[in-house]
Amino acid sequence: MESLLIDPRAHDWWRALRLDSCADVVRFFLPGAPSTKTVVVTPRTVGGREVFFKVYQYAGPSWRFWLRRSKARCEYDNYAAFENIGIPTARHLVCGEERDVLGRLCRAFILTEAIPRAWTLPQFVEEHCPDRATAKHRQLRDDLCRQMATLVRRIHDAGFSHHDLVWRNILVTWPPHEQPKIWWIDCPRGGFSRQHRRQLKDLASLDKMASMHCTPGERVLFLRSYGGDKQLAKEVLAYRERRWPNE
Repeated sequence: MESLLIDPRAHDWWRALRLDSCADVVRFFLPGAPSTKTVVVTPRTVGGREVFFKVYQYAGPSWRFWLRRSKARCEYDNYAAFENIGIPTARHLVCGEERDVLGRLCRAFILTEAIPRAWTLPQFVEEHCPDRATAKHRQLRDDLCRQMATLVRRIHDAGFSHHDLVWRNILVTWPPHEQPKIWWIDCPRGGFSRQHRRQLKDLASLDKMASMHCTPGERVLFLRSYGGDKQLAKEVLAYRERRWPNE
């Protein structure tokens, strides 16, 4: 049994590729793929689009996703949720799942459009504003803090939690004569939940890296821009200590 979802905006492009089954898709994008681990393909141009292909394959059918969406399908749906909420994100193009006759997951994949000329947040900070030594550096760092806080507040107000909101899953683009722009990617475990604990995890995951690369003032700026107070700061720190006691 298999299912193949195609975003309406990609129908014409996908039809031209003539990939009618999940097996065809995997052979096309990842010939000779290993069967036991997740594989991410670096951007390649296909039919005029630069894309990323991620496939989850299992040596034996997995009961873990029986009657449940695969990680690939969750990520596909979450990209759509980001767009609806107003979070800049990669465009989701295609998602597929293969299951055995019992409904156990054998393989799943997601195809997304690459975000051109993007850095991960750690790369951008290291290259363009590694410290607060100049006015330009300070402005860039503060703008990124405020922009990130606004996006996190937006998803939490919408009742959504990312659940893996780490710096490597945040991209930054910087077109000439414009301000840097933050994009979110890689969200296979997020979903709609107003549980305070899940929102704390988003904040603590960001602060885990910020504690090593940001000043105390920048961390306070982020929290204030998010709309938090001293009590929330204490809760975030307490969550970090419980979840990652040695880091």
